[in-house]
Amino acid sequence: MAIHNFNYTYQYVSHESVRRSGTDSTPLVSSVTISITAVDQADNSKTITTEETRALDYFYLQDADLPGSFIPLANVTDQNMIDWFKDGIVTADLDGYYTTELYGTAEMNGT
Repeated sequence: MAIHNFNYTYQYVSHESVRRSGTDSTPLVSSVTISITAVDQADNSKTITTEETRALDYFYLQDADLPGSFIPLANVTDQNMIDWFKDGIVTADLDGYYTTELYGTAEMNGT
């Protein structure tokens, strides 16, 4: 076979934060953990749920002025965390990952 296509549901689990600097205690989100449920589009009885953690690019905020779009940690929503986690993730890569997780490498390789 080949890579399967999945529908995804994301749920915020947790995050880690770091101080902006030794002299600025503003917390910056450094990583986000999300629960991802993948449902195979061809067979919705084939599902898998995993918890995934992704490091975020926060280093540029440590040495520069905080942008006007900066959201203080107290105001960050679960949806913000999910959006930051998903930023830069390609669905095709997730499809490949979850195909392997559900069906094994033989399915992924078409053997």
